[in-house]
Amino acid sequence: MLPPPFPDNEAERLNALLDTGLLDSLPEERFDRLTRLAQKTFNVKYALVSLVDSDRQWFKSRQGLDACQTGRDISFCGHAILGESIFEVPNACEDTRFADNPLVIGPPHIRFYAGAPVHAEDGQSIGTLCLIDDQPRWLTEKEKHILRDLADCVSEEISSHVEKSLREERELFSSGPVFTIVRSPTTGWPVKYVSANVADILGYTPSEVCGDEFLFSQIIYPEDAPRVTQQVADCCARDVNACEQSYRLRLKSGEYR
Repeated sequence: MLPPPFPDNEAERLNALLDTGLLDSLPEERFDRLTRLAQKTFNVKYALVSLVDSDRQWFKSRQGLDACQTGRDISFCGHAILGESIFEVPNACEDTRFADNPLVIGPPHIRFYAGAPVHAEDGQSIGTLCLIDDQPRWLTEKEKHILRDLADCVSEEISSHVEKSLREERELFSSGPVFTIVRSPTTGWPVKYVSANVADILGYTPSEVCGDEFLFSQIIYPEDAPRVTQQVADCCARDVNACEQSYRLRLKSGEYR
């Protein structure tokens, strides 16, 4: 078995995936209708929207399959995201990369696989729309075009989801006594988005906060910073979806609040 290698842009790819907010989210009809359509169009046992996380592939939508995720190290989709074209395995039993894969020698007994990469808004390949069957087969050129079109529809739904989430956040916080930020998980916490009311609360303009030189961690009160960063690290390590923190921030005036 050949585990899928990690792409060179793995860090950026994972950031783009996390930014969608789709991992471990509830089923949504707009994705399910596309996997149903794929399953019926290609007459396969399984059709999935698979999101490739750091160590797993998680299924945002699935038809015919009970499992909600599998390990990335045994995934076919981990291979599919490495390129832009459709990744096809006509007969996994005859492919040295997959012949002894647990998903081939055991349930769901994969023989045929075809996966078309799906993308985040910035173009990063974050998963696939894939077809799976327990019988060998191959796609015609016409079928490949159809699968690509359906995968593009999945990508559009992902972009729509992100835009809707950001719009709701902006509406929620834009006039309130608190502000919202979207910060990168990289060193120093650069800010990717901040609501306009940050100017009323901290004194910085949104363009200043989202500027290349601004790091959110640098405006945290020095005595609070170690505790805040450790709590965030602990929450991330335990995959906690929400936590509450109290700490002081430096206003543009130099005062702390």
